[in-house]
Amino acid sequence: MALGVGAVAGLPQPAFVVGDAVFSPAHGLGEVVTIERRDVDGAAREFYVIRIMQGTHIRLVVPVLRARAVGLRRPIDRDGAALVLKVFRDPQSAVEGIPPVRQIRHYEQLLHSGSAEDVARVLRDLLRLRMRKELSFGQRRLLDSARRMLVQEVALAFGDTEASVERRFDEALGTGA
Repeated sequence: MALGVGAVAGLPQPAFVVGDAVFSPAHGLGEVVTIERRDVDGAAREFYVIRIMQGTHIRLVVPVLRARAVGLRRPIDRDGAALVLKVFRDPQSAVEGIPPVRQIRHYEQLLHSGSAEDVARVLRDLLRLRMRKELSFGQRRLLDSARRMLVQEVALAFGDTEASVERRFDEALGTGA
């Protein structure tokens, strides 16, 4: 049963409403398409139904009570996007001092932390590494995931195109034209 905006007696108020943009650390940018009430083990529970925007047909169903625990959050705003660009200008690497065999695991943890700044650190480091040498399959996979998630979110924050955001990233890295 789909619910409209507003709380149902006895259930907590959802943090998001239908139409809200949300960010999932596992899937990227999405939109709440409905909030459903379902009976689970004899108790009424509310669930966000989220359509992932990345050109896929992925629909997430996330319990309202677990939304924070799984990292569901509002997308960054213009100030957050400006901080992301600042990360690209930082010469420090996110994996300095970490042995090469553990770097991919560290990047995966950063990528799934839910923090746009952490995702920016992964993207920045892997773009820099790609300028020096060919990336491994695992590194390319992480680079693609980080780029997809971050470009969409920053484009939404700036009200800009994804191509324009990619150019901003290149300029912040010092690789732009």
